Amino acid sequence: MLKKLQVKNFAIIDDVELNLGEGLCVLTGETGAGKTLIIEAINLLIGERADSSLIRDGEDKLLVQGFFDFSHNSTAIKFLIGSGLIDQHDSFDEIIISREVNRNEKNRAFINGIFVQVSILKELGSIFIDIHGQHDHQYLLDSKHHMQIIDKFGKKSIQNIKEEYQNCFNKFLQVQNKLNHLKSKEKVKEEQLNDLRYRVGEIEALNVKEGEQEALEQELKILKNYQKIFQYVSDSVQLLKGDDDHNQSLVDNMGILQKNLSQLSGIDGRFMPFLNDVSGMNGVLDDLSHFLNSYLSDFEYSPQRLDNLQERLFKLEEIKGKYSMSLEEINQYALKLKQQIENYDSLDQQIEDMELELQKKQKEALEKALQLSQSRKDVGKTLEKMITAELQDLSFKNVCFKIRQDYLPGEEQIGLNNQKVRLTFEGIDGIEFLISLNLGQQAKPLAKIASGGEVSRVMLALKSIIGSIDSISTMIFDEIDAGIGGAVSLTVGQKLYKISTGCQVICITHLAQIAAFAQYHYAIEKFNQSGKTKIRINQLNEGQRATEIARMLSGIKNSDISLKHAEELINAAETIKRK
Repeated sequence: MLKKLQVKNFAIIDDVELNLGEGLCVLTGETGAGKTLIIEAINLLIGERADSSLIRDGEDKLLVQGFFDFSHNSTAIKFLIGSGLIDQHDSFDEIIISREVNRNEKNRAFINGIFVQVSILKELGSIFIDIHGQHDHQYLLDSKHHMQIIDKFGKKSIQNIKEEYQNCFNKFLQVQNKLNHLKSKEKVKEEQLNDLRYRVGEIEALNVKEGEQEALEQELKILKNYQKIFQYVSDSVQLLKGDDDHNQSLVDNMGILQKNLSQLSGIDGRFMPFLNDVSGMNGVLDDLSHFLNSYLSDFEYSPQRLDNLQERLFKLEEIKGKYSMSLEEINQYALKLKQQIENYDSLDQQIEDMELELQKKQKEALEKALQLSQSRKDVGKTLEKMITAELQDLSFKNVCFKIRQDYLPGEEQIGLNNQKVRLTFEGIDGIEFLISLNLGQQAKPLAKIASGGEVSRVMLALKSIIGSIDSISTMIFDEIDAGIGGAVSLTVGQKLYKISTGCQVICITHLAQIAAFAQYHYAIEKFNQSGKTKIRINQLNEGQRATEIARMLSGIKNSDISLKHAEELINAAETIKRK
């Protein structure tokens, strides 16, 4: 609700403050006193257009500030938290919305001191406030809200089936997304298969063996060092076997050494450990001699083999670089590619199975959607009767209020008794409120009602029924009394009071019968001071209320007859309110 409104330098308003209460707040005053300026100021707080022409003459900027209590409006709280404007632990009963307009056309908006785009104010405003009358901010005229109204009004009979439908619809979407994915794969199937087969063929043609690269690198190292190896082996054989100049071989020398150590060990036992070591070395030298002779006889140098090794190792490095994998990983990758090829080979069957599953889920969702649609029709009939009765109370004697409910057509269509409907998250229904105010006139959408007074009374009738089921916490009615009088005026006042038991209602009126129902009554007065026009707003006590209502009845403030009539009117309103 709007707790307080501050307006500075706005048209003829220099600086006024309006403290508002819960329930029905009524603003009255002479024609031209500036009552509508208050509504225009509130409009700025909900994102309506502003320009420098609204700035009071002689001033550089205008300022409008509203202090709001959103503690009972969960939708507004969720929006503010989601927009990062407040924290969930903050207080929600003192949210300050500000709007500044400068002469240089700079237009700034703030929520709790945080700069925001005007679009944020508009979005937030649509959540918590309705302004009806000569302005365009009319939530109930927008057909996109009508289904929501039906569903909230018939919550007991609609909620469960709606949840069941939405659960089926989500499952339908999941299968549809899977099918679309498979079909997208099918479109590129041949291209993908060719690519997969090429990669598998490339990897398999290379025929990489486990540990192959390490073995090849070792062989390459040997071939590259052929001359060194041949020289070292030849020299080693010569050392072991001796040479042609009758130099003794290392083996023969080791034999003599072993014999000498054996003789010495027999004399001095301290030579025994060395004898054992030399005896072991004889065996090693003998094995080494055989290995070197065999190695040298088998050792060949092949330039062709060297080229083959280098080429093979180059290919191995090339494929490792291409796939950014080790050779072991590349072999595993080839197995995965083969699995993808198998999946593609079974793609047609997968699509066929998924299409059958989609038909099943589609049928289940459609069955629930039809049940939901029927529930809405049943609720809509009840709502039609109730709103028609409210409108008749408001002097629309020949009114015809209808709720049009049609199946939604769309690109993705489903056969339904020779009809085509489209499944959406909300069902298959398109819903719009229609009205005819005159006998013989075709019912038309609410938004096409021309008269501001008629619009306000229609909104009043709708709000009398559905006022407690939406998130709107403040309703404003301007010129709601246009074209009505007498007993109907009392009915309008009674309905406004009824609505105000569920949300704050701010009403500008010229009718005493409506003002009599006020819980908070404010008189707006225009006056001149220092050569400038100003306005002031006074909250009236009981005595002042009677005087103001007397003025509204007769145009004379201090008429005894009018005062008596005003007191009777206030008492009658109080009696109705108590009932």
